[in-house]
Amino acid sequence: MVEVELKYGEETIYADISDKNLLGVISSKKNPNSENSIPNLSFEHAINNPVDKSCFDKLFDRNDKACIVVNDNTRITPSKKILPVLLNRLANLGIKDENIEILIAVGSHRFVTEKEMDDLLGKEIVNQFVVENHNCQADDLVYLGMTHLQTPVELNRKFVEADKRITIGDVAFHYYAGYTGGRKSILPGISSLRSIQKNHSNLIHPDAVTGNLNGNVIHVDMNEAAEKAKVDFSISVVLDSNKEIVEIATGNIFSSFEACVKKVDEMFKVYVDKAADIVLVSSGGFPKDINLYQAQKAIEQAQTIVKPGGQLIVIAECRDGIGHKVFDEWMYQYKTLEELSKQVQTNFKLGGHKAYYMRKTMQKADIVLVSELDSELVEDPFNMTPSDSLEDALELAFSRMGNDASVWTLPIGGETLPLITPS
Repeated sequence: MVEVELKYGEETIYADISDKNLLGVISSKKNPNSENSIPNLSFEHAINNPVDKSCFDKLFDRNDKACIVVNDNTRITPSKKILPVLLNRLANLGIKDENIEILIAVGSHRFVTEKEMDDLLGKEIVNQFVVENHNCQADDLVYLGMTHLQTPVELNRKFVEADKRITIGDVAFHYYAGYTGGRKSILPGISSLRSIQKNHSNLIHPDAVTGNLNGNVIHVDMNEAAEKAKVDFSISVVLDSNKEIVEIATGNIFSSFEACVKKVDEMFKVYVDKAADIVLVSSGGFPKDINLYQAQKAIEQAQTIVKPGGQLIVIAECRDGIGHKVFDEWMYQYKTLEELSKQVQTNFKLGGHKAYYMRKTMQKADIVLVSELDSELVEDPFNMTPSDSLEDALELAFSRMGNDASVWTLPIGGETLPLITPS
């Protein structure tokens, strides 16, 4: 037997799988660094050495008003570690605290609470600087034009009107933008709901898939919005499942993002030779499994290596429930993939796209969910099989697929992208 370790919320649970069944444990490459070996000096070094060869200090004037965009608590960006270094540099350039605002790029997510702000940024920073959530439905958003896909670029006024604009983000896989980070700080991060919905309505496009930028219309659309935003400086990082830093890149929003994309592919794309009857996947623990809306990312990545008609066992605590009203409503309202595809393209609502991906996966495989969600909710409208424990879920999957069923395990499904090696 092989013991497999999986994250569930903030806990660790274990699965015992027979050697004859287990094809392997799919994990990303290990970080050659430890977090302790990357002190603040490394952030300082990155700021001093942008990938586009620009000069940080020459970008700023002592009288500038600066706006810094940071991710919300659905991401694992180490803003709490980056901000002290960045703010100290700005102070050394003579920029006053009262001329700096920190804007949390919640997109259309819920607002970050005051307590969460303390955890996200550090209480001292929250007390010292103006920190606000972006409001995607604010009345004073600034219109900057249209993209070639006719997405309106409507951005946070305080960001647009700042003298200098900085973004901080982490780069990881995203199932239709290709990757998080970079341009996503702008769209969806600080955009209007209308902008977000129009951009995301293109997710049906065949090239809008995880880990791909070539021909990805959603990525191109986001890039166009970022160009109009005129970001002055961007800090991008890559982290592993232990939240340890793998890469830091700075410079313009595009070059720093691209440098981190290369590292993500190197670390987290894993090719395997064949699909399995059963795939056991964890989202990677909190906050990646904070709700089903976020945990769906792991489901989407794991489905690439399950056989048609197979079993997908999903480990996701979902302490905040489903996580999105429209996601829930569309699963109730639209029972087929065809209905959902039409709605995404013609009447897009944020959250509905998750329903589309869930239905698409369900056409391929059965989903068994180990979570804190109510069993009746898991069954209807989500058409998954609830399980009280990982042991019971595995027993059920083997009863459906047979004692000789093959198994892949994916401990960090929200991070690792498994792909079948092209023949």
